[in-house]
Amino acid sequence: MAAATHFRTLWESMGGKGASAIDYGREHVDGGKARDPITERQVNAGKELARCRALLGARMYGLVSAVCGEGFALTEIFARKRERLTAADCLRMSLDDLAELWRMAARR
Repeated sequence: MAAATHFRTLWESMGGKGASAIDYGREHVDGGKARDPITERQVNAGKELARCRALLGARMYGLVSAVCGEGFALTEIFARKRERLTAADCLRMSLDDLAELWRMAARR
């Protein structure tokens, strides 16, 4: 789903999984400019993720973050089958809401 991919891109832009920490103690090379610790892309991604959280609420945003952002499977998060089925329904609804927010919603 396009909304899940877009969310993942925003998540990774913010320094999600796989990003390295900034080493403030590192000495800069002569002639080089100090790197801005937060890029404009990260700021924009953070604002967009804040919009997502406002739309979805804390619980659904947490679910979308865990699955689409961090890459967890529902089986890794929920032990019982009923919990996984409910979470899958909630995830689907949340991604539909995000697709609508980003104007990616499939026409029915």
